[in-house]
Amino acid sequence: KMSGLLEKDICLLLKGHRNTMILFLMICVFLGLSQTDTFILGYFPFLMIVLLIGTLSCDEADNGLPFLFTLPIDRKLYIREKYLFCVAGTVVSFVLAWALYLVSLLVHGVSNVSGVLLENAGMIPVFLAVFFITISIMIPVQIKCGAESARVMMAGICFLFAGVILFVQKVAGEATLDQITELIGTITGTIPGQAGIFTAGIVVLLISYRISVGFMEKQEF
Repeated sequence: KMSGLLEKDICLLLKGHRNTMILFLMICVFLGLSQTDTFILGYFPFLMIVLLIGTLSCDEADNGLPFLFTLPIDRKLYIREKYLFCVAGTVVSFVLAWALYLVSLLVHGVSNVSGVLLENAGMIPVFLAVFFITISIMIPVQIKCGAESARVMMAGICFLFAGVILFVQKVAGEATLDQITELIGTITGTIPGQAGIFTAGIVVLLISYRISVGFMEKQEF
C-alpha cells in the first residue's frame, strides 16, 4: 500500500510537474554555478518542498481523495506516506544541491575544495532541521486550510523573522544583533548543538504528523 502511494506521487511529480521541475532545475543550476556560497543548499530543497507538498492539492482535485479512500488505504497511512515522501524528496534534493555546490567550487577553481566541504558539512543537520520544520508547518496547514493558506503562512513567518531581526537591530543595536548571530554560530558550530537542533526538527516533524492525522480524520468527503 505504502509503495503504491509513493509510486503514485513520484509519477505525479515527474509527469504533472515536469515542466516546473525542469524550470526549477535550470534556475538552480544557473544560480548554483554562478557563485561559490552555500545559498543553493537551502534554495533548491525549499523549491522542491513546494512541489512535493503540492501533490496534496493534486490529490484533492476532482474529488480525488474520496476516490482514493475507497481503496484499501486509510487516512493515517495516507498522511504517513505524505510525510515520508516529502522528507525523502527533500533529502534527495539536498544531496543534489550539495553535488551542484561541489561542481560550483570546482568550476570556480576554489582551492582546498575538500576543506571547504568539510567546513560546511557541520551545517547539514541544521539545514535538515529547518527543512523538516518547514514541512511540519506546511502539511497540516494545507490539510486544514488549503494550499493558499499554507503559502501565506510561510510567507508570513519569513516576514515575521525579518521583522524580528530588524526590530532587534533598531532597538538593541547592531552590536547586540552581532552577539546573537555569534551565539547562534557557536551553537550550530558544535556537535551537541547540531545534534540538538536536528533532534528538535525530528520532534517537530512527529508532532506535526500527529496533528495532520487528526485533521485528516476529521475531514468529511
